[in-house]
Amino acid sequence: MLIKIVHQRRKTRRRPADLRRLLRYLFTPKLSRDPLPSPPRLLGPPVLHRLVTSTLPWGPGVDKAAADLTEQMVDYCRDARAGLDMPETWYVHMIFSFSPKASPALRDPPDGHVAPPPSHSQSANALRVVFDALDFLGWDPLQPGVFVCHGDRRHIHVHAVIVRPVEGGGLWDIMRMSRKQLWEIAQISTDVFGLPGVGRTAAQHQYRWLTFEHRDEV
Repeated sequence: MLIKIVHQRRKTRRRPADLRRLLRYLFTPKLSRDPLPSPPRLLGPPVLHRLVTSTLPWGPGVDKAAADLTEQMVDYCRDARAGLDMPETWYVHMIFSFSPKASPALRDPPDGHVAPPPSHSQSANALRVVFDALDFLGWDPLQPGVFVCHGDRRHIHVHAVIVRPVEGGGLWDIMRMSRKQLWEIAQISTDVFGLPGVGRTAAQHQYRWLTFEHRDEV
């Protein structure tokens, strides 16, 4: 598994409009004109943590759901509730990418801490691994977030969008974590669940990413 923080070195302030646009992108199924069947983009329904919405976050209600969730996430932001200007990075967008070889294993990954659920899916199991990694990364359950599992590439990947400074909690210092630390924690979580490691191409890409800390990856 690889863990990335999108725009980790971003210099411009994140706006609610940026978050709405991001959520719309995450919730929208891929529209392809290719007549050949392709893997579904949304592997499962988005998982909302400490957030609720009356509109399904896909289909015709995607815009309303994205706006509703954005408003809630702004309300959770500690600085916004205090009437202050929100920090430049008041939410973080992370991507957890699994090796293509891990897709079969994600149907039933071994986990010595939790009994096997009666029903499971690749999406649910991918999220189990992601939440385990987030625990290592110091994520506070007080922080609301949106989690979406995508399968439209050769590898399954999970998008996590989480508010950083929240009322009643501290500031999650995830943006200061080095890419080397992200790599190490990804390997720990991968090993815990007995999932295959990344292939040579992905490892080379990760190495280039690790050695160019100053660059802002998309």
